[in-house]
Amino acid sequence: MISSHPPWGGRLQPLDVSEPAPGFLELELDAEPPPGGWHPGHEIQIRATPTQGRRYTVRAVGVTDSGSERITVLAATDADGPGTMWMRRLRVDSRTTVPAGRHRPLREHGTRRLHLGDGCALGTLDAYAQGGDAPIVTVEVPADAVGPLADRWPRYRFLPATGAPGDAQQTWLERTVGGDEVRNLDGAVLLGHAQSIQRQRRVITDSLNLPRHAITTKPYWATGRAGPWCPPTRPARSSTPGVRPAERTSRKHPQPLKDCT
Repeated sequence: MISSHPPWGGRLQPLDVSEPAPGFLELELDAEPPPGGWHPGHEIQIRATPTQGRRYTVRAVGVTDSGSERITVLAATDADGPGTMWMRRLRVDSRTTVPAGRHRPLREHGTRRLHLGDGCALGTLDAYAQGGDAPIVTVEVPADAVGPLADRWPRYRFLPATGAPGDAQQTWLERTVGGDEVRNLDGAVLLGHAQSIQRQRRVITDSLNLPRHAITTKPYWATGRAGPWCPPTRPARSSTPGVRPAERTSRKHPQPLKDCT
């Protein structure tokens, strides 16, 4: 039994563990709801080792046959880190306890949004792309995962990763900004690789004249950073959520890492 001891901890039991595409695991979990209930985009935290925590995003929320709440979590597993090892050890008959507070959604802007991210962000992007006006969702994933993921999510565009992280998305974005597909955007959500997010935001602000406040960003990992990585410290006037550690030989970002361990 794997357990953690948060101030608030809810019971969690796997109902199903599957691999929807190479490098991804999807978990269906019978989960005791936190205060306020579960919501798509909700974050849970697991204790992967006695000293390492990892965070994952609830992709979808449903109800089990017995009437309890069921959550679905999608995680990228192309890194052999503690989070991946923890997930691969889960069995349908295992039980654990996870901390999760009230849902704090991303601050999105507009209704006609562009969503960009890598495999780490797919579960989060899917959770948030359910709203808005026909959002454009483009995700960079390993080449062998493109086919199965495109079959599962035909509305989304999956790009095979080539070269450096984010290169495939950058090429697509630079080719697309002059066309009709993105002409009427009034918001954007950029998740995943820190350096890629910076490049993408520059293109969007320069070519689409979208103001920076209309662009939601959340980096999960960074090239050249192994282990915990924090953004540069600023003089803070209010409490700021902790940062997620990384893991993947130089890939990752803040606090108990997100969806890609």
